[in-house]
Amino acid sequence: MTHHDKLLEAFEVYKSENEKFHGKGVKASAARARKALQEISGSCKERRKEITAEKEALEGKPKGEGMSQDAARHAHIRK
Repeated sequence: MTHHDKLLEAFEVYKSENEKFHGKGVKASAARARKALQEISGSCKERRKEITAEKEALEGKPKGEGMSQDAARHAHIRK
């Protein structure tokens, strides 16, 4: 299963559990909703890495070549 698919699945779980918690007052659903949000967080980070790698592959730029936007921003601030 890809990180994209994991994101979508975790979001569906979150929506369902959040509705049970807020709509019906099921306390156990709060923990399941929080767990789904944690999974979303991790999958988001991994998917961002995949997208960056895919973008760099399309540009023909080897991974690690050049500066990331964050690094460039910090280098500019230090000057």
